[in-house]
Amino acid sequence: MKKVLLVDDMPTVLDQAGDMMKDRYELVTCSDTTGLKEKVKSEKPDIILLDLYLADDEAYELLKALQEDKETADIPVITTGADASVLVISKAFFLGAVDFVRKPFIEHVLFQKIDSRLKLAEIGYRFEG
Repeated sequence: MKKVLLVDDMPTVLDQAGDMMKDRYELVTCSDTTGLKEKVKSEKPDIILLDLYLADDEAYELLKALQEDKETADIPVITTGADASVLVISKAFFLGAVDFVRKPFIEHVLFQKIDSRLKLAEIGYRFEG
């Protein structure tokens, strides 16, 4: 079973995702970015879902840090948000995100995005823009 790390500061999103993913993925959750880089290294998730609207641009800082670290640079990061502008999403892509999915999650959309990115990661595909 593939491991998904979901980073979101809203308990309802963490609960919804837990219910939705329990039979399909191993889900690890985190409500903020404190110690998150170390958690990524210890948990070794196959993919990360990262809320873009964490406090103080923490999501952008984390994206940049993950991309700069050889141990974590190959973990695909899908960013999430209830509403995001083209500029917000573009900045996330520039910093290494591979996709964006809206909240609240629609199960088949979320699973399709996760599964397609996991398959691309398995074959070693990495977009270099």
